[in-house]
Amino acid sequence: MSGVTGKSAVFFFSALALTCIAQKRWKKSKGSRHKRGDTDGNHDISQRGESLLTPTLPYIMDYLKCLQDHCDPYTNPRGHIPLCMSENKLIIELLGVRLLQIETASRSFSDSSVYCYNNTLGLPGPREALAYFLAKHFLFPERRDMTFGDSLSYIRPELVCYGAGASSLISHLALCLAERGDAVLIPAPYYAAFDVDLNIIAGCIAVPVYCSGDPSKGPSPRDLENAALEAEAKGMRVRMLLITNPSNPIGSIYTPQVMKEAINWARSRDMHTICDEIYALSTFDGQFESIIRTLNNELGDDVHHIWALSKDFGASGFRMGTLYTQNEKLLRSLANLNIFSGVSHPMQMIIAEIFLDDNWVYDFLYQAREKIRHSYELCTRMLDEMVIPFFPAKAGIFVYADFSSLLPEPTAEGEAKFASLLLDAARIIMTPGAAQHDQKPGMFRICYCFVSPELLLMAMQRLDNIIVKIRTHRIHWDDLTPESISDIIA
Repeated sequence: MSGVTGKSAVFFFSALALTCIAQKRWKKSKGSRHKRGDTDGNHDISQRGESLLTPTLPYIMDYLKCLQDHCDPYTNPRGHIPLCMSENKLIIELLGVRLLQIETASRSFSDSSVYCYNNTLGLPGPREALAYFLAKHFLFPERRDMTFGDSLSYIRPELVCYGAGASSLISHLALCLAERGDAVLIPAPYYAAFDVDLNIIAGCIAVPVYCSGDPSKGPSPRDLENAALEAEAKGMRVRMLLITNPSNPIGSIYTPQVMKEAINWARSRDMHTICDEIYALSTFDGQFESIIRTLNNELGDDVHHIWALSKDFGASGFRMGTLYTQNEKLLRSLANLNIFSGVSHPMQMIIAEIFLDDNWVYDFLYQAREKIRHSYELCTRMLDEMVIPFFPAKAGIFVYADFSSLLPEPTAEGEAKFASLLLDAARIIMTPGAAQHDQKPGMFRICYCFVSPELLLMAMQRLDNIIVKIRTHRIHWDDLTPESISDIIA
């Protein structure tokens, strides 16, 4: 018994000594962490976690500030008006009325398959509905009488899939098709979040392609080659080309010839091409041709088509993107990735019913385009009155305008100062060109579908008021403060 007690004592004091040593080591390491600026003690996040702290959009904090004090024409007329987020809120009610039909909800939950595990790329029925939708609205938009069976003979359901938004699918494509540190060429200016979409998981580097001519026309093979050579000179391997058509932020439609030449150039370098057509059905002035049609539905293993409900259906909150690729090995890879980012089965069933409702879809898209056109014309008419140049748009839900003449200096700092003045004095926020890799300071994207026409008119009137103040030089730029121009907001 005494032997046991002695052993217990030895064990106890040994454990106590080891505990003290461990505590000293922990305190020492905690102190060193504090010296590095960490304050969470033993609950620090990893370096990978630290890399995720950068906001996905440079202007996201200003946007969130606007949401906390959102303008209402009647209850809060002096509130903030955000014009920086590319969402079409004009069509939410149209979609909502359709989705609230009792039959839609009951069908979506009455099938036992929605409650169980299945193919992560999508349920069989919804993938067939997606193939039908793509064939009818992207491949053969003129064939309104195309049957369901005919559509599936053109686009095979097993070659399409769903993912949690276009951003998720683009990230997955970068992970599956490129290596960490590889370059992805993107015609500039481009959607601000592409940098993060490509880098945050896949570790790819977005490289802007600057056009030698009019950027609304799209890049030439020479422009693409120059960007590729510049990236290679920095030690990067150029692996992919990402093109958004219709373009964001300019709102132009690239011709089939421009798209063919870009893809042929990419193929000459054995690269993959991602064609992001997320605004394809939001056209209002001009004919858009999908890459699926341009290539006669022969995408090969290297061209990948992206679309989503976020823009054309005003449903970014659904987190529902689509991919059409003829690269079956890629799809097998995505099937594993999509475990983490698949679309819920009930939502797939709901949207499948929408895709198959031809009459409703055609009527919805017609009304959506008319609403877009009306707000675009309101916005551009007032820009003309302000003598602010802009790129005439043919699609999308924004207009890209040139405010460079109003900057205190033609630099990125001058652009930021102008943006701050707009936010503080006029309480409006537009997407700054610097965030979209535009080389010219003073370019801003105005997302006119994010608010009602009534709010858009109020925002444009505030913008006009501040422009008048700057141009008449009644107050020097150094004296332009929210207090000195408090009359901007009527």
